[in-house]
Amino acid sequence: MSVAKANLKEIFGFTLLELMITISILLISMSLAVPALGGFIHNQRLRSDSARLHMDLLFARTMAVNQGQQIVVCPVESTPADKLSRSCSEEPIWEHGWLLFIDANNDRKYQTSEHLLRVAMAMNDLTARSSLHRQNIHFFPDGSAVGSAATITICSLREKKSARALVISNSGRIRQVQQSDSTIGLDCP
Repeated sequence: MSVAKANLKEIFGFTLLELMITISILLISMSLAVPALGGFIHNQRLRSDSARLHMDLLFARTMAVNQGQQIVVCPVESTPADKLSRSCSEEPIWEHGWLLFIDANNDRKYQTSEHLLRVAMAMNDLTARSSLHRQNIHFFPDGSAVGSAATITICSLREKKSARALVISNSGRIRQVQQSDSTIGLDCP
């Protein structure tokens, strides 16, 4: 039998004991890496959705200036997952998605006769809320967003300390802040 064991080691290159030790080390390493990977993926989703909303707000401001028309960005009403809403919500809840449209009649509500620029999909596992008095963002042809300054806070359902916010000033400037570097207390629902 010792000849058979020697031949087996020559064929496969290692013994059963060496294989078990290698598998044990691999399992221990994976048990440490998988939870960290889940957190990494969730933080990337938060960054991605925050950047997506930021880019759409910048696009709306640019369109208002370039087209010389008023552009509205508003959160959409909550709908079933298989349908996209095409109407602005009365609530400042942005995680269901948002609309960008040319507001031809200046009522800050989307009608089918108005030109729809973009419909954004819902955020996954995140909450996004704006200031109660700013359910939508209205950009004027000069690039301003006159009204009170708006803040849209985007929070992770898992980790509230990684909150992000988009702050829109009256001049139309949009800036991102993070919970870690913010002098503004970002409150997550």
